Amino acid sequence: MTVIYLDESGELGFANGSSKFFVIATLATNNAKRLKNRVRKAKKKILDAGWPIEEEIKGTSLFGCQRRYDLSEEFKKNRDLHIENFLKAVLFDEIKIHYSIVRKSHITDNIRQAEYGIAYNFFTGKLLTRSYNHFEGSIDLIVDQRNKETHHKLPFDGYIKTQIIGECGHSERFSISHMESHDVVGLQAVDFISWSIFRNYEHNDDRFFKMIQPYVGFCDNWYAEK
Repeated sequence: MTVIYLDESGELGFANGSSKFFVIATLATNNAKRLKNRVRKAKKKILDAGWPIEEEIKGTSLFGCQRRYDLSEEFKKNRDLHIENFLKAVLFDEIKIHYSIVRKSHITDNIRQAEYGIAYNFFTGKLLTRSYNHFEGSIDLIVDQRNKETHHKLPFDGYIKTQIIGECGHSERFSISHMESHDVVGLQAVDFISWSIFRNYEHNDDRFFKMIQPYVGFCDNWYAEK
């Protein structure tokens, strides 16, 4: 069985000041229990160092913590180390990362002008079908239910299931769950992955991206030249 956690970074809007890139990332594993145990230990170290227990640990908030007044100078000084240690917990031999990187300026007009949600479904479906040969057995896909790019008028689940079953010939169990990230360690893990990839392309900062590269199985590159 393969468990896939999915997250995105950036946005698919085209307003002034919006991101240049959009990232969809998946973290796939056949040992979700080991992932859970490793990430929980990494989170405990960050909490013990002073991170507020009531606040979810996310890549973007941890990286931007130097602007906060409720954290010690020692914690803020070691922010990169905290991120690196978290990523080390996520990255082990029984996980594989697949991601789609989209340069938004090159999105075709038909996708750009389509009803809200179509672009997200399209790029997610392409990523999952093109990386399908890395998955084994039944599939549990877990998505953050607060994902701002989905839309109730354009059902995500039906589209993705149609792609996986129709395009890939998948015949075993395939489930999709929309869950709160603060309740699912795997979603917290893939948040750091998508953030690291986004930071590499959007800000030309590859410090954390270099860590995950050895674990990348498939990159769906949509005009992502820098």
